[in-house]
Amino acid sequence: MSKAAYVKSQAQTRRHHCHWPGCERQVPPAMWGCRPHWCALPQELRDRIWRTFQLGQEVNGTPSCDYVEAARAVQAWIAQQPRPPEQGALL
Repeated sequence: MSKAAYVKSQAQTRRHHCHWPGCERQVPPAMWGCRPHWCALPQELRDRIWRTFQLGQEVNGTPSCDYVEAARAVQAWIAQQPRPPEQGALL
């Protein structure tokens, strides 16, 4: 089974939310995040997450060191992005 087929076939087996800070959308544990936030990442970071993801890591809770480093790079990139003003905030 290809990696893409594996990820697409995984169900919502437990509570697992998108890894974008503040996003509470539930996604299957095999997925990094919800579609809008996944697509908001630069292709290079998506490729890095995808390349380092190992089938079953979400089941046994043992992501590789490379995956953890990729996930940290994603979080660092997100932290550097300008934040939109909160709804209702005075301009």
